[in-house]
Amino acid sequence: MMKRVNKEGPAILGAGHHHEMLDKAKLLDAVSTGTVLDLRPSSEFAAKHVPGTINIPLGMLAGWAGWLVDYDRPVSLICDSSQLEEAARVLHKIGVETISGGFETESVLSSGMATESYASQTPKELAGLIEAGDVKLIDVRSDSEWNEGHIEQAEHRFLGRLPDQLGGLQKDEPVVVQCRSGARSAIAVSVLQAAGYRLAINLTGGYLAWSAEGLPTSKMSRPVAAM
Repeated sequence: MMKRVNKEGPAILGAGHHHEMLDKAKLLDAVSTGTVLDLRPSSEFAAKHVPGTINIPLGMLAGWAGWLVDYDRPVSLICDSSQLEEAARVLHKIGVETISGGFETESVLSSGMATESYASQTPKELAGLIEAGDVKLIDVRSDSEWNEGHIEQAEHRFLGRLPDQLGGLQKDEPVVVQCRSGARSAIAVSVLQAAGYRLAINLTGGYLAWSAEGLPTSKMSRPVAAM
């Protein structure tokens, strides 16, 4: 996705261009016809969110929206009204020109539509299941991070390409997701849930926390999961 803005550059917005906050009644349609990004902190999203939405906290939007947004479909945001124009500018700079508007966070949370959540568990809580192969573990870090060291049982599926690398995952089985510290894996969990993998779990503290517990790691190469 990032290649588009690198090649063409963003279009120029006219003076006074702005985006509108939308009626919450349009939210479910926005989910079914486009991409809805929830810009809240990951801990808040984990506790309660609208099924089908993807969580990219505002501070991480520039780094990851270009990988995860479909540039040809409408994009809507769940955010505070004060954040809408800032977020829209970030998206515009990476070439996203299909922004429909925003849905007010508090209105969405009080609407009854935020019916989904996900769990975060520590390395100690999950180590036995992971080491026994009872749950699948996905590492969404970069290639260089993976090569420097990874959890022995992990499969490497880079976050930016995760939507196209879902082969081998079962929607009725739990899957644990980890990165370096837990921030990128939180985004990945939302991507998985939006794709129907409702039992995704975030590994609290990621690879750093796993290593700090003295749990097994490896530098041996392992094939990247097939696309």
